[in-house]
Amino acid sequence: MSWRMTGFDGVPLTRGGWRFFLPDYDARYSEELRERLIDSAFAAIDGTLPTRVRRSRHAETWFEHFNQVGGPAAYFKVLDPIHGVNRARRIFKRGRAAHVASISAHLRAEAVGVPEILLLGAERRGGREIIVTARVEGFSIARHLRRAKLESRRGVLRALGAEVSRLHRAGYIHGDLSPFNIFVTGLEPPQFVFIDHERTRRTILSRLARPRMRNLVQLGHLELFGITNTDRMRVWSGYAAGFSRRRRRAERRRVAAMLRERIAQDRKGGVAARVAATLGPRREASGS
Repeated sequence: MSWRMTGFDGVPLTRGGWRFFLPDYDARYSEELRERLIDSAFAAIDGTLPTRVRRSRHAETWFEHFNQVGGPAAYFKVLDPIHGVNRARRIFKRGRAAHVASISAHLRAEAVGVPEILLLGAERRGGREIIVTARVEGFSIARHLRRAKLESRRGVLRALGAEVSRLHRAGYIHGDLSPFNIFVTGLEPPQFVFIDHERTRRTILSRLARPRMRNLVQLGHLELFGITNTDRMRVWSGYAAGFSRRRRRAERRRVAAMLRERIAQDRKGGVAARVAATLGPRREASGS
């Protein structure tokens, strides 16, 4: 599948100081849908699209349906301009939107779930960029775990660890592997989609323990959703099991050390008190 971004006529679409790109493989783009996507992109850029999802440190995200023109529900992520040293680095690197398109293509080739890209855009002078993706059909891992029954939750946690292991063994480090950036899209067997790839990299550093463990630490945010240390170990055990037998023991030692550190933090009371205040009394036995 080609991910070279072009317009219908094979050249970038320009409007209002922006250049827009459509994926050249997708024959489902009608002229009307294309125009609606670009109009909505400008509304998101101007801050006038009706549904604002959230404002993060570096971007603002909006949402809109395109049912009337045969298109999917879509998210519009407007990336702020890059400043300082990072802006100088752009001279030698491609833009963030182009990076997302490239890394998504590579991940899809590895059978890793990623959102479908509908439109990309870059401002010629201001430095802003926009990435439009189709809504993922499923629930974030955080939302799924709130609702899932005990056995289903255990299976999903183990499968999540195995999928992150597969991501790392393929050479990728996700830039923000939080529970909100992982969606559960199927249960038999569990299937996942990873979103937000502006900082995802294919790197030789994935062979090193420290960057991989940092990704797993990001998954420690599962504590916010009533996940026990036993549940957390299910994720990490699923992760270690994905490696060869020779490396598996070393990976298990690493994740066991992470768990001991997490338990020590919990015993200090800071995390436990915040979780208890947020969740209230637990009504579900943890089990093993």
